[in-house]
Amino acid sequence: MIESADEFVRLRTSDDPAEFRRAAHEPAGVDTWLEVIDRFPEMRVWVAHNKTVPLAVLELLRHDADERVQRMVLEKRSWARAHPDDTSRK
Repeated sequence: MIESADEFVRLRTSDDPAEFRRAAHEPAGVDTWLEVIDRFPEMRVWVAHNKTVPLAVLELLRHDADERVQRMVLEKRSWARAHPDDTSRK
């Protein structure tokens, strides 16, 4: 489990493929994701990319100013299951 915002950023920016994969597949608590979003706004798209990111965090990112973040949220199966009527899905 990813324990902190700093750990997530370190994993995501690592040259080690195993660490990079951890950033994409390991869960973190909602508070950790919110701290990443707050302290490292350039990482928002990678928060949305994580396979285990909670729906509550995706709902926050759904209307992000960055269209890449919005697209990443819309591509998530968990988003589609929870919001089948989201007409912005591509």
